[in-house]
Amino acid sequence: MTNKGDGAAKGDGGKGDRADREADKGKQPARGAGPTASRQQKRREEKLKLIEEQIADGSLTIRQMTPAERKANPPKNLGKRRKKR
Repeated sequence: MTNKGDGAAKGDGGKGDRADREADKGKQPARGAGPTASRQQKRREEKLKLIEEQIADGSLTIRQMTPAERKANPPKNLGKRRKKR
């Protein structure tokens, strides 16, 4: 014999099924868990390594923007971005 409130049987009107769905609703897979994310991470690391090598051998320099450059290229407004889910 099954109690109605224990959620042991499907469609029994108990809260077990709904509670399970509610608990799973907020869960998301771990960030970077998929193969696409790992490929993107690998490419990012390769690009950063290339930049570090170029800085080390002197073929790339990083400098502060001048006030005129900053005025011509203001920072992008980050407030208009979509919120992460």
